[in-house]
Amino acid sequence: MLSLVPVLALVGAAGAVDNGLARTPQMGWNTWNRFGCNIAEDLILSSANALVRTGLRDLGYKYVLMDDCWQADRREEGTGKPVAHPKRFPNGIKHVSNKVHDLNLKLGIYSSAGVKTCAGRFGSLDYERIDAKTYAEWGIDYLKYDNCYNQGRSGTPLISFQRYANMSRALGESGRAILYSMCNWGEDGPWNWASEIANSWRMSGDIKDSFTGYDDRCPCTDMLDCKLAGYHCSVTRILDFAAPLLQKGGPGRWNDLDMLEVGNGGMTFDEYGKFQVDVLQVALNN
Repeated sequence: MLSLVPVLALVGAAGAVDNGLARTPQMGWNTWNRFGCNIAEDLILSSANALVRTGLRDLGYKYVLMDDCWQADRREEGTGKPVAHPKRFPNGIKHVSNKVHDLNLKLGIYSSAGVKTCAGRFGSLDYERIDAKTYAEWGIDYLKYDNCYNQGRSGTPLISFQRYANMSRALGESGRAILYSMCNWGEDGPWNWASEIANSWRMSGDIKDSFTGYDDRCPCTDMLDCKLAGYHCSVTRILDFAAPLLQKGGPGRWNDLDMLEVGNGGMTFDEYGKFQVDVLQVALNN
């Protein structure tokens, strides 16, 4: 199996969303950092089988997450339901879900709290109920919920809370327990409020496959006073961001340090290993 075995680490607040999930940090595999938009049914199912074959499932890596670009060009006419890309997923998402569940794994899906996803597909802003209901019908177990094209509905903790809470309520009403993973890049300090509505929340800009390299696209030095989270953040930069937030974590609510970079070639073998050890240390000290 290639690349990323994402693991979430570590950090939450006093309250917690009441769905009984993520009592320990969720672990699994995500398509994005290796494959981007080049995903299809065969890739998802072969990756799921790889988790079983390599023994990773039995070590707790139980989520298989389809990131952006699983969608068709537009929603279903008349109903507004989300629709999978007909060529990439010719048998539909429910078929993929059934196959993944047959392996004793769980299936995750992606959307954005905006009018479009980060790759320009349809987003879920103002479609939260129909999307959550459809995900439940498909047998989805996990939602990664991004922050692109949010129509300016951010900038204060209250505005961001309300936008993300809409999906939280919709998932709660869907009739299925779906782990809710917010991906708002640390905007508006989610570690202070997201535990009320989500199981995890990203607390920094996107990771890049670099251990210590500086990149001016990740400009902040302190997430507690960060106005532009950016992206291309190195491993050590994200670990520095996480350090002052250790007290925020707990069962059912975790800060998300983004995906483990383990197979894309940007770090040495020792650096990949040290990253994983550092993440485990943060988790154990939480």
